[in-house]
Amino acid sequence: MTRGPFSLTYPGWVIAGAVVLLAAIGLACIYVTDTHYAAGNDGPKNATKQAAAIVVGLFASMVILRLGYARIARFAYIFFALAVLLLLLPLAAKLTHSTMGGFVHPRNGAYRWINLPGFQLQPSELMKVAYILALAWYLRFRGSYRRFGGLMLPFLISIIPAALILLQPDLGMVMLLLPVLFIMLFIAGARLSHLGVILLLGLAAAPLAWSQIHHYQRMRIVAVLFQSEELRQAVIEHPEAYRKLATRRQAIEWAAGSGYQLVHSKNAIGSGGVLGNGWGEGIYVENPLLPDRHNDFVMAVVGHQWGLAGCLFVLICYAAMVLAGAAIASGTTDPVGRLLATGVTALLAAQVIINVGMAVGLMPITGMTLPFVSYGGSSLVSNMVAVALLVSVSQFRPYMLSPKAFDFAVPHRERAMLIEQTTAESPRPNEKTSKRRPQAAPAP
Repeated sequence: MTRGPFSLTYPGWVIAGAVVLLAAIGLACIYVTDTHYAAGNDGPKNATKQAAAIVVGLFASMVILRLGYARIARFAYIFFALAVLLLLLPLAAKLTHSTMGGFVHPRNGAYRWINLPGFQLQPSELMKVAYILALAWYLRFRGSYRRFGGLMLPFLISIIPAALILLQPDLGMVMLLLPVLFIMLFIAGARLSHLGVILLLGLAAAPLAWSQIHHYQRMRIVAVLFQSEELRQAVIEHPEAYRKLATRRQAIEWAAGSGYQLVHSKNAIGSGGVLGNGWGEGIYVENPLLPDRHNDFVMAVVGHQWGLAGCLFVLICYAAMVLAGAAIASGTTDPVGRLLATGVTALLAAQVIINVGMAVGLMPITGMTLPFVSYGGSSLVSNMVAVALLVSVSQFRPYMLSPKAFDFAVPHRERAMLIEQTTAESPRPNEKTSKRRPQAAPAP
């Protein structure tokens, strides 16, 4: 059964409504921070750009709903290849120590953006959608990942974008791809024991990864641990015992150094209380005390203005989207649709967990944006495209004359016997069926 491209199902309306509410909250936060931050309060420049990105995202969403996810998924590998090529451009600029004629502009030492007329494009944001499409198309009818060796190819495919993104560097986006991969493999039928072994191998390699990441990335992780005053005091008193973790000076200067954003983010949320200071009010809105308050730490601005009630409202919107995505994924029998819905739902959930955890000090600062709320055109448009694909799955639910997607409960031999039995009992195509006339009762 299929529906019209713009005739949304119940889960689709839930997702669309949540996106509208979150985008409105984001515009409100970006507007006040930009107005107060700009010299002389000269206008909401960032809010205007965000509104333009919303328009672009709506247009892209309408095109996706019109085409349908099934048509788009056929070109999944092409989209993935194009996203890889776009990731290579900033990497080439980084390796050659150039801006490639102003085409790539580094920011804080990171090569993540491509300069285009009128806006900046972040290729890693496009990659997360292309990656889910490619993985869903690859896993749709395969059974090799039921074996441990069969998991190697999906992981090798995932290493390509992860390595390119990590070299930019963008640790947050890599942290986002891994849970999406594990959840999609599990839904596709991979054994939990095999995934557990791979996870344990990754944890065993963590010390090697720690020695290879950049110094500032290590300090972001350490900043979360240094929230413990006892640990900071231990490093100060016994610097030799903790020399692989941090230096004595870094422990002393934590609040003004690597922990500065974290300290002020928690202060901004806590100072909002239950109902907050009001829209456009409060010290963290009127003064630029918190860096990146309009993108990475926009959740702190929400808590500062609208308090605990505002934060809970935002989280409820995300919870509704995740539950609706889970309903869509469980309600379709198409393998590509189920995997695509699962991947997009996992993507949204992981972004929210990482960003909110970062704002409250439960996760390291990785530059992850809050979907539909944070400032950033590439992030907003890519998330709207992902959500449009999710809604499209709920619009097209074909009845399939085949077993349910990834149903491994019935062995192949038993399934073949059931098919033969059903065929034998059904009438032949050339057989004519006629209604029997009731026989007349014998004469007395």
